[in-house]
Amino acid sequence: MATKGEKVIYWVATGYMLLLMMWSAVTYHIFHDGMASFFVAFGYPAYLVYPLAYLKVIGVIVIITNRYNNLKDWVYATYYINMILAFVAHVVAQNFYWHAVLGLVCVPLSYIYSNKVRGRPPRNLFDFWLTAGSA
Repeated sequence: MATKGEKVIYWVATGYMLLLMMWSAVTYHIFHDGMASFFVAFGYPAYLVYPLAYLKVIGVIVIITNRYNNLKDWVYATYYINMILAFVAHVVAQNFYWHAVLGLVCVPLSYIYSNKVRGRPPRNLFDFWLTAGSA
């Protein structure tokens, strides 16, 4: 059972992480042309804006539902890679980067405390394929 302090750490870190992902997904749509120009300035192709926005929203849903263990692990891994790339891009562009630094702290904290606070998800996404082949 998780302590109250662990729950606070988890929900604050997870809340910031999910807010950051949703904020970026929404701004990718509202300010698409500006965001595309930022992507190009940071050295990334402009066509990544929409797919990245959709994947961030899907990741938020996966974290909130806490249903599939392997999918949740992949979301945390990709969010962390996203934070690393965002941090490097903002530093190289000499742009504001503290949101990425905070994300680099919050994503691992959320992951470390997620199974302890919310419990391990009950199944993996592709279990039905794995078990169907062995029957």
